[in-house]
Amino acid sequence: MQLPDAIDDDTYSSVDVLASDFVARYRNGERPTVEEYANRHPDWSEPIRRIFPLVLSVEKVKVDQQSGSDGRATLAGRTLERLGDFRLVREIGRGGMGIVYEAEQESLGRSVAIKVLPKQSLLEEDALQRFQHEASTAAAMHHSNIVPIFGIGQCDGTHYLVMQLVRGVSLEKQIAAEESPLDGRTAARTAAEIADGLAYAHANGVLHRDVKPANILIDGEGLAQLTDFGLARNTQDDPTMTQTLSGSPRYMAPERFQGRSNEQCDVYGLGVTLYEMLAGSPAFENLTPQQLPEAIKHQLVKPLKSVRPDVSTDLQTIVAKAMSPDPVHRYQSASDLRDDLHRFLSDEPILARRTTAFQRFVRWCRRNPKLAGVSGIAIASMLAATTASSVGFAMTSAANERTTDALTQAEQTVDLALRSLDGVVDVVSVPASAMGDMDMGELDATQFLLNPSPHAARVLESIQPLYERLANQSPTRPDIVEQMTQASLRLAQIQQQLGRTDIAIKTLKESVALLERRGDLAGLPIGEKQLLLVRLHNELGKVYASELEYEKSDEAYGMAIEVGEAVSDPDERVTLQLANAYVSLGDPPAQRRRHQIDSPVSSRIQRDRLAAGKAILDEWNPSTQDAGEVAVLRARIHLIESRRAKRPVVRRSELLSAIEILQERLAQTPDDSRIRFALVETLASVNLRRQIGSQRSIQEAQERLHHALRELRPLRSSNPETALFAVSEVHILHKLSNLARMQGNDSISLERLEKAISIQSSLIDASPNSMPHRCWRALLYRSLAEVHRREHHTELEREAIATALADLDAIDSELASHPFVVQTRQAIEEFASEEKSP
Repeated sequence: MQLPDAIDDDTYSSVDVLASDFVARYRNGERPTVEEYANRHPDWSEPIRRIFPLVLSVEKVKVDQQSGSDGRATLAGRTLERLGDFRLVREIGRGGMGIVYEAEQESLGRSVAIKVLPKQSLLEEDALQRFQHEASTAAAMHHSNIVPIFGIGQCDGTHYLVMQLVRGVSLEKQIAAEESPLDGRTAARTAAEIADGLAYAHANGVLHRDVKPANILIDGEGLAQLTDFGLARNTQDDPTMTQTLSGSPRYMAPERFQGRSNEQCDVYGLGVTLYEMLAGSPAFENLTPQQLPEAIKHQLVKPLKSVRPDVSTDLQTIVAKAMSPDPVHRYQSASDLRDDLHRFLSDEPILARRTTAFQRFVRWCRRNPKLAGVSGIAIASMLAATTASSVGFAMTSAANERTTDALTQAEQTVDLALRSLDGVVDVVSVPASAMGDMDMGELDATQFLLNPSPHAARVLESIQPLYERLANQSPTRPDIVEQMTQASLRLAQIQQQLGRTDIAIKTLKESVALLERRGDLAGLPIGEKQLLLVRLHNELGKVYASELEYEKSDEAYGMAIEVGEAVSDPDERVTLQLANAYVSLGDPPAQRRRHQIDSPVSSRIQRDRLAAGKAILDEWNPSTQDAGEVAVLRARIHLIESRRAKRPVVRRSELLSAIEILQERLAQTPDDSRIRFALVETLASVNLRRQIGSQRSIQEAQERLHHALRELRPLRSSNPETALFAVSEVHILHKLSNLARMQGNDSISLERLEKAISIQSSLIDASPNSMPHRCWRALLYRSLAEVHRREHHTELEREAIATALADLDAIDSELASHPFVVQTRQAIEEFASEEKSP
């Protein structure tokens, strides 16, 4: 083609890209105009007006003048009226691969829809194969939410597909025609129907790959049906599930732009469709083809809450999860999305997020009004119990009559209050996913790890004074003291994992004092009192260790052992607590191990304690209830032996044994967060100072750390409030950053460091007075300064060092002499004083 004068190469190159898009749209049956492109790109409007008509002329010649005077595709210049047995009545739609007509099948006297493949589509060599593939793929499926395919044929070189005629409109037209967006329940019901159809297709090995409002038909009864499987891919024929880029970009998952297709891509398309039903407008609009992939990748879409504040939080959460740009955080299947939509429609808790105990209770009441009425009486009794019992005692003391009956009545009200309080403790402590699957009578405080909630903490804190009142009114009731201690343990565990360790310590110490003071008075059996004391001291030891208060931690674990060994006939519960205390004393935190390198006495004591814990576990066959906790302890012992071993082959063998124990247990109980997190910590226990010496060891360490991140990801996703998981991710990212730096990959090292710093900063925002959080961020900034020094970014290096020291200066003055603070400051100041590399 002869180029018009006065158009430089750069301009022509840009206009050529636009012209390609213009032609592609024209071939797909659209009729874009030259002025549309000229107005959208004013800087290039003149060359667009001069070049596009020439491009369009060539295209029209190629397709044998397939455009009529009305601008519609006319199938190579012909106006079709009949295709064999089918009389075409009217055009009812136009898609990227063909034109859809209403037709009458005269031999059967029925109305059908016929999709005709224009010859212009054959400009793409595989178009006919795709068209035939749609027929064979869709015809094999029979589902109420998928438009049925009756057959395929050709007439005079024109290929067509025969489908059921759906009397209604496309969802795209319905959204455009509505004066206001669809209400939440209608949109959710429509999405649930399509998700059900997709789940059926996926179960039969078929991906749709072009889920969008234009491919969803709504019939006269409001039933949604999915059509246009022209881009479908049979996963049994294509196990890699990859394909060149195809479909409607606005509804493509980010991974589709890299040529990857799977079930979650269809889920993403349905998520965007649900968003548009609720928003009444496109999720992504006014974007160039170059801008769209980045906008999708970073989800540059207005939050649904700002567009439709009236949409419920649950439905907003479902939409956000369905269209998450990260497949890990997306629904893993169409059936998962369908099920959560059904839960929303049934007013049940959705699984996409945790609901509070109060929200679950309100919904349960709405679903079970009669039962809720009866339960309401019990709850009212609980609230009135302490008052009623107090009044009962006062009246009997004043009148000195019917004493026995009044005391009996008072005890009954206390019983009711105690049962009600215990029920509340169970509800707020057990994760929503476990409700209904557990026998509350078999639960132990160790089962309430790793499922924290600020709401649960607030509820448990408010319950403590009620237990106190009941204990004051019935000082000889041992069950009140026992339940109060159990609630305190659960509260302290939640407080610790929310990062509120100082409050957790206070809770535990108060509970120890109360148990010592009231246990004997209430007649609590000595064995039960000792068990509770052992558990409280073990929990104190763990919290003190997390705060790097090593001496206090040792003292607490020592008290747990002293009390536990005093039990005359220890049962499994005491045995487990004793083993826990011994192993914990034999396994000091990493920071403390570094302090004790030159202390053979401390090392010997630790080995003896570990041996005692190992002996207990070797002689014990735990029940199913304790099997998970025992597996964690046994894995810890192997990990400790791995760290202590001097021979590499022994280190590796012990480490693999620890991993194997946890993986076997996780295979039996895949939903056990404790086991999964123990596996994460074991995989992440890479000692960069000792274990890294060769390229092979670096590669093995990277594989372990990436494995740890994969195992941690579901825990982080389902428990975003858990500081313990966030800390673990920070440490893993820090180690991966150091490994990348060892290999000279400073850009990757920097990227991982910045992510770790971001997470650590969120922890400090939540707990600004936490000394460990401040020290860890200071060390991260020291590593950042080291990367900047390697890249000769002097100013950035200074900024990082200044920020690290500022974190240390922000620590409470009473903790400034703590060994961790002192050593962190020393490491940063020594680095800052070193001469820069030439």
